[in-house]
Order: sequence, then structure tokens, then C-alpha cells
Amino acid sequence: MTFWNWRRSPGPAAVGSSAIASSSELAPIELYTADSRVVGWLAPDGHRVTDLLNTVDEIRLWRPSPGTMFEAETPSGGAAIGGASGEWETLPVARIILAMPPEWRASRQLRLHRRLRRAALVAGPFSVTGNIHLPTGVQVGPHLLRGHAFLPMTDAYLLYTGDPSFEHVVSVVIVNTSHVSQIAALVTLA
Repeated sequence: MTFWNWRRSPGPAAVGSSAIASSSELAPIELYTADSRVVGWLAPDGHRVTDLLNTVDEIRLWRPSPGTMFEAETPSGGAAIGGASGEWETLPVARIILAMPPEWRASRQLRLHRRLRRAALVAGPFSVTGNIHLPTGVQVGPHLLRGHAFLPMTDAYLLYTGDPSFEHVVSVVIVNTSHVSQIAALVTLA
């Protein structure tokens, strides 16, 4: 189970002036870089996480907790990403390979209705298989990676090829296209 099942644990408590957004405005997120797993909270301000990642150079995280790649649970403690405060820290989005936002259903105005196509890709030390939501007339291929910096995939299977390897099955993963070295459409049997 991934950390962002918010029903199982309480959210962060807003403490003092350093917590600008209240816990109801914060969303949990799990990020993977080339060498670490970072869990924390972000304030999406009503935007989809994919849209947020596609429009900023840095992402602000509240109480980020970096850890090793294969930790099964949310790390409790650890050093902050960019400083010693342990509250709000920034992480350049260029370092992010995969982002796993919380499970939530977007409002009607934010939903995109597109064709689903099963695809596989390699991004850094990760192999990812999942559904890509394609606009009409667009096919899976390298040209797809030039459109946006981050590409969301649903019903995804992740395999970390490092040592020790691990795997996750997630409902949504957002992949940094600058780290993708291979992409291919898969044949589906249904």
C-alpha cells in the first residue's frame, strides 16, 4: 500500500505561521528522483497535479521527508530537501522522475475525456506500464513526449530496476518526459 491512502492516517496539522495552507488545502504526494523517494504535502490550489508540474520550475512541499527508494512506509523524520526548517521546502521539477498524486476525482470542469491506450515506457531507473489518455488523432510514440513536460498514466505498474528492485501498482503516476528513454504502445486484448 502506498502512503497516500489518506483515509488510514490523519493529515498534517497546521502549526504556526509556517503552515500557510490548512490541512484541508494540502494534498499528499509521493515523488521519485534518480536516487530517492520523497513524500510530503503540496498545495495544488484546485489544479490537477499534472497541470501544476507542467507550469512550474520548482514544487513547494510542506514537511518533505526524503528516504531510500525501497521504504515501504512513509519515512518518519529525515532531513529536509533544501534546508533545515523542515516545513516548506522546494524541489526542482527537473529532478522528479515520477510523481504519484493522491487519489481524487477531479471536478467536472477539470476532467479530460480522451482515448485510453496502454503503453510502456522507461524513465530513468523505472519501467512503467499504464494507460495514456490521448487526444483524438494522437498515437503513442516519441512525439508524444514533446508536448508536455509531465505525462500522466493511469492504472499503472511501476518497476524499479535498481538494487534492490521493487514494484508498485498505482492508480495514477505522472512521468517526467525528459527522463523517458523509450516509449511503446502495447496491444490490448479487450
